[in-house]
Amino acid sequence: MNLLPWVWDDYLVISQVFVGVNALDVDRNDVCLDLPAYSPVTHGMLRIAAEMEDDRIISAQPILGSMHRGAEKLFESRDYRQILMLANRHEWLSPFSGEVGIAELLERALGIEVPHDAARLRVLLLEFSRVTSHLAFIAGFGTNQLSMPAELRTHREQWIAHFQQYVGGRMHPMITRIGGLTHAPSHEWLHGIAALTEACRPQLVSAMSWLDSVSDIRNIGKISAEDVITYSLSGPVARATGATIDLRASHPQYATTPYELITNSAGDAHARIKQLIDEVNVSLSIIEYVASELLGKDIGEVNVLLPKVLRVPEGSYEHSIETPLGIASWYLVSRGDKMPYRLKLRPASLHTVLALGEALKGETLQSANFVVASMPFLTGDAER
Repeated sequence: MNLLPWVWDDYLVISQVFVGVNALDVDRNDVCLDLPAYSPVTHGMLRIAAEMEDDRIISAQPILGSMHRGAEKLFESRDYRQILMLANRHEWLSPFSGEVGIAELLERALGIEVPHDAARLRVLLLEFSRVTSHLAFIAGFGTNQLSMPAELRTHREQWIAHFQQYVGGRMHPMITRIGGLTHAPSHEWLHGIAALTEACRPQLVSAMSWLDSVSDIRNIGKISAEDVITYSLSGPVARATGATIDLRASHPQYATTPYELITNSAGDAHARIKQLIDEVNVSLSIIEYVASELLGKDIGEVNVLLPKVLRVPEGSYEHSIETPLGIASWYLVSRGDKMPYRLKLRPASLHTVLALGEALKGETLQSANFVVASMPFLTGDAER
């Protein structure tokens, strides 16, 4: 580890260190975190500029910019149908939520009413995505106990495979349409959900026991309720501090499901992973309920007939959606054309990444592994 001396003060050396989140990003950094390659937080090339006093971090600043793709300008050069193809590739552990966010924005702007069964299927698939996303972060949490992460990753693959049987794509589902979905699932596919949820619950019990056995993750990486406001945090990171922030609570489709707002109050690394486990349990109940509801009937139309060219009336429109990582918001400015004049995205991950400096303050590089892995974010979502 190459620490660069910065200040000599009372025999303690304050050094400026560049910390790589990805263990392979060694050329640009003085040290890299020791996280497994399958941890979602290692996706991309995020770096952290840290000031250290001996082996303790006294300040940290995330450095973004390595993956910026100009997504918002690409939105503005596509028509409204084509935008869906671009919207699903940012929060890539839950690409379906990106599609739904844009679709709901346009449906509100155009006054389109989504068929009831399509709306229920969207809830089902959103919770499906929440399960697979959360399982990836739980399995990717930094630990030397490799058996539990391996079991969770294997189990997650079963969920991904079942999702793919319906939508046809693992990374870019493209099942969402403005006004609904491309098609409904078969009853056989809906029947297969019961086996997944039944197998998942004991996995979560084991994961919770495993989490409680990791004794050195309590009281590290603290995020307070005040920090939630300062950094505009949402999602599991905010709810792990006791904040009751969840857009599903006000969504009419969730009012008729077993949705429950779960929070934890400690705000540390342990609380954040526990929050993910708790939320998966809630998602399982919602998935079972909606699947049972759809199995008890003949699924009707899941989309509406649209004109060949869609033009959003002139004006500005805003819409937000609760993704697995938090609140993603869209802001559209239309001049009545078939393409947006401006379309801006507030990604859920960005604010979590910006709060890393607060969570890492006072921690050692060793504990930083647990802290960063407990903050669910995707660099590609933060940078667009």
